[in-house]
Amino acid sequence: MDLLISRILKYLNGCLNDDYMYHIGNFIVKNYHHICQYDFKKVKEEGHFTDCEVNDFCKHLGFNNYEDFNQKLLFDQQLRSEQIQSRMLNIDDNHFIDYIQSSMDKSDFLQLIDELTDLIFDNQRIIIIGALYPSSVAVDFQTDMITLGKEVVEYHQFDKDFTFNENDIVILISATGRIMQSYMKLLKPKNICSAYLVLITQNMKYTNYENVCADYVFHVKGKFDGIQFNYQIMMILDMLRIHYYKKYYQ
Repeated sequence: MDLLISRILKYLNGCLNDDYMYHIGNFIVKNYHHICQYDFKKVKEEGHFTDCEVNDFCKHLGFNNYEDFNQKLLFDQQLRSEQIQSRMLNIDDNHFIDYIQSSMDKSDFLQLIDELTDLIFDNQRIIIIGALYPSSVAVDFQTDMITLGKEVVEYHQFDKDFTFNENDIVILISATGRIMQSYMKLLKPKNICSAYLVLITQNMKYTNYENVCADYVFHVKGKFDGIQFNYQIMMILDMLRIHYYKKYYQ
């Protein structure tokens, strides 16, 4: 079944314009865990949207009004929660870690996963930065973590008002690390140094670049061909959501 939150994420992740559609989508993601408390009036007042803007957003997703849209969100939220619960049954970490070629030994790798799980619990927002394919791999992670109460968004350069804060976790995904070169000059003025930076890479050269030092690093091995790296990204993110669920929800 097509989850409404997944459709919203598909739109947001591929968005090119800083308009009311983008802001309403982000508002829904930010408040998704408490969306049952948001009627039409509250969405307008807290988000500073007009009637026409909210209604237009809902119509773009195939709903005649906000009430129908909200009911679908509530139904999907319950459905996804049940899906997460059933998928997490009898999952073994070894199934994932055996396929991840990391420079860390198994115990250190699991300790890093556990530390990040706690970090995610203690902070509210996760920001994903990466090229198109690695970011797309993260969508299932996004969907589950949003369902579990966290705000998970992709960073977009066009959002001039976007700023990082001390309660943010940035997951920067880059096999070669070159994305650090193209992004850091843009991100430093937006206060990225105040956020926790998690780097997933094959190139340790960029763990400290332009005086921006990664707080946590997943160094995975393999050729810089992208294919193997993308599978390893998926497994690392899967381990994070599995550990998070088991530690704080099961």
